[in-house]
Amino acid sequence: MDAAVLTDFTDLLSDDLTVGVATGTESAGGLAHFLAHLRAVTDDRELLALAAAFLRLRNVVDHGLAALCAGIEGVGLPARKHVRSGAAILTALDAAPAVAYRAARLAKAMTDEGSGPVTRGMRDGALSAEKADAVVTGLAHVTDRVDLSAEKRARVVSSLLVQTTPALVKEKARALAIKFAPADPAASGQVPVAERDDLNEMTMDRTDDGRLAVTLDLDALAAEELWAALDPLTRPVPEPDGSEDKRSAKRRRADAMTQVVRTYLSHSDRPESGGVLPHVTLSVPAAVIVNGQSIDSAAGVGPGRVVRIPFSDVEAQVPWLGFAGPISARTAELIMCEASVAVALLDGEGVPLNVGREKRLFTPGIRKALVLRDRGCAFPGCGLPPSWCDAHHAEHWEHGGQTCLDNGVLLCRRHHMLIHHSGWEVFIGHDRRPWFVPPADPDHPRRRREAIPSNARRTLTLLPGAA
Repeated sequence: MDAAVLTDFTDLLSDDLTVGVATGTESAGGLAHFLAHLRAVTDDRELLALAAAFLRLRNVVDHGLAALCAGIEGVGLPARKHVRSGAAILTALDAAPAVAYRAARLAKAMTDEGSGPVTRGMRDGALSAEKADAVVTGLAHVTDRVDLSAEKRARVVSSLLVQTTPALVKEKARALAIKFAPADPAASGQVPVAERDDLNEMTMDRTDDGRLAVTLDLDALAAEELWAALDPLTRPVPEPDGSEDKRSAKRRRADAMTQVVRTYLSHSDRPESGGVLPHVTLSVPAAVIVNGQSIDSAAGVGPGRVVRIPFSDVEAQVPWLGFAGPISARTAELIMCEASVAVALLDGEGVPLNVGREKRLFTPGIRKALVLRDRGCAFPGCGLPPSWCDAHHAEHWEHGGQTCLDNGVLLCRRHHMLIHHSGWEVFIGHDRRPWFVPPADPDHPRRRREAIPSNARRTLTLLPGAA
């Protein structure tokens, strides 16, 4: 089966699931007709069979996607497309990031010793990608903490595979790691798990309502330092009327962590991010009304740091925080009272109108304007964060190019070198955003070199409807 056959099969299945497409009449047969005319009790067995068949098909497709990701990495396609990995290729082709990176993890697991049962289960359609990923992650959790023989490794995989849900797989993996841990780590020459900083992890997940859920897994020393930093700030504080603190312990810990971060951001002796000290920046479209007044280009702003900015018509109508995304006007009013928060004014196209007082050559003020516009490395399909990027002159300085917003572009070091050392070109287009022109094809020197927009659309396609 090649790509053409797979495409034909997909089209056939899509048509069969669409009423009236396969044969031209709505009363005709096919899955669409069957699902639209179900009969209670009579069709129960067929429904269960269809559900099982579709789930198996999904599992096989996920296995194929993982194998494809391994092939993409194996032949070096990401390097030729100037992206970081096979997962970036899948993301650029409209795969959800979670799906793309899961496929990449499963692709790596296919070559790991002891993961054969996982690969076979996915290939046969008996194992979902979610559960397979949980097994692979659980196995890594155990092997990171304990040296396993081939026999014990196989036993761990078997124990994880019989669990019914990914959550139970992770729970079982934690139990097995404890079970196989040496009774006396010092006698075996191993560092106790509680003291190993190489196992430290932190996850930051955006919830459906726009909040941030954070989990930490720290070694004993880092945990002690965190407790020491939070302890003075987590103690109950009486209310203004003298009554006891009504905040829960969880709320007090969250408030303490917030205060630690604010103190860090207000301190001048800290690492720079992309040449400027990191701050929170509130990006405000010119049409937004704050405190009952419309903000214009004369609004004063302070120093700050911007990471992303909205560009769609819908997003451009609300204030925007660099990491957290869109917020309400009421919250914007509150944030604007903070001395450590800078305000950046944007026009209707998301181009900065006023970003601060700094106006020298590629100083923080100009760089903040580039960050507002480019949101990171502007090279198509890249998008590395702004703190990893250099400010590049679209028209080189030695050729008379000016150092200003309309001649600057953010590029990560890899793509900055690519622009300087290869046939790639970059220019600022009519929309005041970077556009990239690939080098001439040596086999087809007369072929038109199509300009590609910057990563504002995070895609490798030129289609106008691309997200």
